[in-house]
Parts: sequence; C-alpha cells; structure tokens
Amino acid sequence: MPMIVKSRLRLYLNTDVILSLLIDEPGKGEAVARLLYQAAEGKYQLLVSEHTAYELLRLGVPMEYINRALRPLLLLNGSDFLVANSDIMRAAGRTMRQYEMPFMRALHVVFAQRNNSLVLTRDLDFMNEARSLVGVMSPEELL
Repeated sequence: MPMIVKSRLRLYLNTDVILSLLIDEPGKGEAVARLLYQAAEGKYQLLVSEHTAYELLRLGVPMEYINRALRPLLLLNGSDFLVANSDIMRAAGRTMRQYEMPFMRALHVVFAQRNNSLVLTRDLDFMNEARSLVGVMSPEELL
C-alpha cells in the first residue's frame, strides 16, 4: 500500500510580517504568532530568506534575535532559511527590470516562486506589484 504524504502549505514570510511580531503591533503580532504556532504543529512550512534577515538588521533588529530566535525557530519546525545563489540574483535582476520594481522586492518574488510558496505580507505596494507573479496574502487573510 503506497504511503500518502500530506504536503504543507509553504509560506514565505516577508519582512513586515516578522517585524509586526517583534514590535508586537496591536492585532497584527497575534496573527503572526498564531501562524508560527500552526507551523510548529505541522500545518505550514515557513520560509525566510537571508535578505529578510538583512532587512530586519537594517531596521534595528538585533543580530542576536536572528541567530538565537529566528533561525532555530525555522529549523525546529522543518522550515527553511533561504540563501541566494547567482541564479536567484540574476532572476531577481530580470524581474526588477521587466516589472519595474525595487530589487529587494523582486528578490522576495523570486524566492517565493522558486520555492512554490505563498508570500505573506501586509505591504500593499508589494501586494499590488507582485500579485500577478506570485501568490500573495496577509496573515489575517490566511487565518
């Protein structure tokens, strides 16, 4: 009898979603916390890129949080911390030029596309620019 493997929905977390949890935005951080809890229970596979971590650092998030909280959280529930290679960087450059979007936004799109994942964000500009290229939802829409 063949074994049936249940696949989990893959969620690429955009920077603003993680930040809302860290600064505990009223009503927003709770939704992200619920998603993390559901991911730990096996409902979702979470993906975060090294570029998201870089953006968090630029916004003032301590490196200690990235190394001692974010990375272990992803590893514990079978999720992944994505690292760009030259192919992904080239694809992001093409996406940036073709769709006239900022490079970092194009990079997030390419990471999500290459990993067959839905982008979770509350950034309306990102949603509007990327919706034709990749699935995009807010955490609240998903829950």
